[in-house]
Amino acid sequence: MLKCIIVDDEEMAIKVIANHAAQVKELTIAGTYNNAVAAFAVLQQQAIDLVFLDIQMPQMTGLTLIRSLSKPPHIILTTAHRTFALESYDLNVIDYLLKPVSFERFMQATGKVLQLEKVQHEAAPISGSPPAITGEAPFIYIKSERQFIKVLLDEILYIESIKNHIRIITLKEVLITLLPISDMEEKLPPQRFVRIHRSYIAAVSKIAKFTHTTVTIGKSELPLGESYKTEVLKRLGQHLI
Repeated sequence: MLKCIIVDDEEMAIKVIANHAAQVKELTIAGTYNNAVAAFAVLQQQAIDLVFLDIQMPQMTGLTLIRSLSKPPHIILTTAHRTFALESYDLNVIDYLLKPVSFERFMQATGKVLQLEKVQHEAAPISGSPPAITGEAPFIYIKSERQFIKVLLDEILYIESIKNHIRIITLKEVLITLLPISDMEEKLPPQRFVRIHRSYIAAVSKIAKFTHTTVTIGKSELPLGESYKTEVLKRLGQHLI
């Protein structure tokens, strides 16, 4: 279950999101708030997994609330304004829903959160396992949550594109950064990584199984795009016996 709160200064907007959430068994609403100041106090005291957050509110905007949090939970913005979309994705929000929010778009957004939680759970290191010895292992720095995080290339499982940002799934964590997947592909060594789909890059050494339509890494089955199939099968076919 994901513990959620709804923050909006419009009572009807709160009711719409609450009604949608009531139909999703994985979500539980821990509270609703009509201003960001009250929500800030709650987020300092409780462990909240997901916030449905309006942008334009008195006293404090939703974007200001996000910036005020040292470690924000998952954020899905709900707003009547398109103009804040680019700025919001720089804050690593999961999705940007325009009012009135349909149930279909609500499910698309919450589905991203549920998938992210699933991946983080599956990729979590086994308790008690020894720490990795990094030595001179190659690495990159990823900008996520307003800081630059060191990521060892050997720990990357795969990379997924979501609109204009990407998710980097590693052995230890899932990072979200504002970067086109094509730019990320250019920064990765081609001998270690392969583009398998317009939305996915896979670490070659982490591919456990593959077919002509899918690639499996851990418990995640990823699509193999038609336009990438020839190169991927050529790369993987080098290891066939």
